[in-house]
Amino acid sequence: MNNFYNTAIVSILFTLTLLLAAFAVLKPFLLAILWAAIIALASWPLHRKILAALGGRSTLSAAVSTLVIAISLVAPMVLLAIHLIIDVNAVIAYLLEADAMGKAAPVWLDKVPVAGAYLLEKWEIILAQPHQLSTFAEEWMSTQFNLAQKLAQLVVLDFTGRLATLAFALWVLFFFYRDGDFLIRKINIMGYKWLQRRWPSYSHSVPSAVKGAVNGLVVIGFGEAIIFSALFEAVSLPSAFILGVLAAILALIPLAAPLMLALIAVLLSLQGLTMTGIYIFIFGTAVIMAADYVIRPWMIQGSTELPFLAVLFGFLGGIASMGIVGLIIGPVILALFNVLLREASIDESVDLGV
Repeated sequence: MNNFYNTAIVSILFTLTLLLAAFAVLKPFLLAILWAAIIALASWPLHRKILAALGGRSTLSAAVSTLVIAISLVAPMVLLAIHLIIDVNAVIAYLLEADAMGKAAPVWLDKVPVAGAYLLEKWEIILAQPHQLSTFAEEWMSTQFNLAQKLAQLVVLDFTGRLATLAFALWVLFFFYRDGDFLIRKINIMGYKWLQRRWPSYSHSVPSAVKGAVNGLVVIGFGEAIIFSALFEAVSLPSAFILGVLAAILALIPLAAPLMLALIAVLLSLQGLTMTGIYIFIFGTAVIMAADYVIRPWMIQGSTELPFLAVLFGFLGGIASMGIVGLIIGPVILALFNVLLREASIDESVDLGV
């Protein structure tokens, strides 16, 4: 008996050590692998259609499916980058003109709550007179060069890191597509081995929950970006497309987008466009509320058996605890939890004839 317990303890310790070692090795790549798995689950029906159209050639169909996903992800980024470059060039041209001839402060600047007087003072020092901006920039760079260098390095490293994560996720996605059937068989074998008859309920819940969450993220995100961009363009806000995309991104963070809309409303009211600001805030907040608390939960609920309130808690709690990826993982976890509760509520005495 002692030998049995000793063997069991050694086996458990060996397994835990191996799992921890594997986690340590894979930790830098886990986010990319997770995103690749999420994309593969959500787009698996599309890949199956491409596989059938290409006569079952797994490697070619995996490459084509990955290319389709890459274009779908990269194309909006390229469009955003183009608009961003245009807006940055416009800002640079304005600053060069201000440095050459000086620019009078906007009449509404000193009316900005709390910081109005400070902003007006800084404008008069830096932008109101010719050649003051370049002088200020030179002085700032001479005294804050190390800070500027560190900020530039952080921006470059963050951008390159995210780009590397995207590239690695697409690379992993190719192998998920190519070897997906094999991976599914292996996962099912392990699932049946460990959970036995409980496994089918869990395995069927995950793909549907992931598809619903991804659809809610992508469809709602694109819809909000289009609506906000059109709204800002309709009231002639500068950089309407960039602001619309920013509002859609901030909508993933509770209260962040309404705060942005409130700030825009205040700035418009300072320029004498009070009703326009109120309209933007009310309409924009209504769009966010409808998207976050009605449409997105409804889309996720349609793919799962979760109650509406559980879906709402799933993506809100997921965002709060895990960031954007939690918008997908949160509903999946609650879908699995719902299966567990359903299992616990089954009266097995009926099946046993008791």
